[in-house]
Amino acid sequence: MLISGINLFSIQPQTRKLENNQHDYSRNQLLIAQNDKFVKSTPDISFTAIRSAGDFKNIVNQRKIHCIYCGRPLLSNKIAARLKTNGIFSGPIKNFAQEMFNYLEYLHPSEKEALKKITMMAFDYPNIRLSEAIKKLYPKANEELLKEQQPIFKELSSLANEMPHGWKTKYQKLLKITKNRLEEKEYIPEEFSGKEFAYKIFRISDTIKDEYMASRIIKLTEPLTHPIFKNTKEPLTEKFVDKILKLTEIRDVNKNELTKSDLQLFLIGQIRKYAEILNRKDIINFCDIGIATIEKKPVKIKFSNKAFRYDLNETLEGMPDDALREKISSIVKRLPDSRTSVNAFITKHELAASDAIGYDLLRPSIVTIEHMHPRSQNGANELWNYALSCERDNNNRSDSYMKDFINAFPKENQQRYFNEIFEEVFKGNIPKDTAQRMLKVFFIESGRQFESPKLKSKPKKNYY
Repeated sequence: MLISGINLFSIQPQTRKLENNQHDYSRNQLLIAQNDKFVKSTPDISFTAIRSAGDFKNIVNQRKIHCIYCGRPLLSNKIAARLKTNGIFSGPIKNFAQEMFNYLEYLHPSEKEALKKITMMAFDYPNIRLSEAIKKLYPKANEELLKEQQPIFKELSSLANEMPHGWKTKYQKLLKITKNRLEEKEYIPEEFSGKEFAYKIFRISDTIKDEYMASRIIKLTEPLTHPIFKNTKEPLTEKFVDKILKLTEIRDVNKNELTKSDLQLFLIGQIRKYAEILNRKDIINFCDIGIATIEKKPVKIKFSNKAFRYDLNETLEGMPDDALREKISSIVKRLPDSRTSVNAFITKHELAASDAIGYDLLRPSIVTIEHMHPRSQNGANELWNYALSCERDNNNRSDSYMKDFINAFPKENQQRYFNEIFEEVFKGNIPKDTAQRMLKVFFIESGRQFESPKLKSKPKKNYY
């Protein structure tokens, strides 16, 4: 599912790509790697060597591989799935803390700090669930988070007077709404966003144990993103109405009298019914907020970094003062979020189910495929253009150049990563010429150089 318009790292309007992203180098530069003396033009003919993205990621099931960026060990999604299936996430926190100790080195800082707080709580409340533990941690975390956020929003507010005519009012209105959300005050939202609602549901859908119910819920969110709901002049079609009535299993209604709001309420109401069956309070809360928004009733909506940045993009769209836009962008980047602040992680998960909390502690560390030369720049979807990175760094890189993004990480991390890749060459799992080609593409994309890993002996001939 594509939820467009949400950009976490800039307030420039754009549509976020789903591919791994990144470099603006020309094809000629990439061809240098392709024409390197180490690279053969003939394909590998191995029947046992790694050939696909799935095979490549599965290396982490057999051995420890470290992220090419942050250097943390990479976690297999199978481990997270096993912990969820075995009830570790949803069971007593004493069992959760004991099991998660095995994965402490995999975790990023805010997730590691959250786990430590949960572990300490297990001494006093060993049999409560994760969701209960987060609720106990919430009041103090929310208070501390607000202290971090307030000075930043004060800076943002002070810039309103510098806004060009036509943008100042919209900007002040957004800041007023944001203040209500930060202080958890009720207000009447102006508009329901189907895209934001669908995005929130999609993000937590993989924590729903019942796969059939999860797919039904996702299916129900899809029509909410249809442009017909945004375009007030576009009339409902009989085909569209019939589709929604079929999805929601609603009968005995006069189709000619239905409004767009009715259809939105039908869809959200059905999602809420499924959420009640699943006892998912987080999804129920999303639905209640959505229903209240559509019905123009006062509602409490928690502050969300993603929602704020999305709204800010829309508010500043077309503003001619680029310098002011950049100034606002630099301030917004300092806002704490769940990636950088344990308080933000805790407050974000106040209403989350235990399975969702457990999975989100591990999610940033899960192995992903990084395209070193981006797909958006005609980068090949081939093994020699792949690197393994954690989900967080893959997402954080977003649309930036690898050369710029990698500056935050020591060269030793990449040296260790390629040493591990070449160990797989020795085992016969990766063809030698493919690994050498990977290294050359990395040198071009990153602008970094180090000594190529040396094989201690001749690799196994699995692929000749």
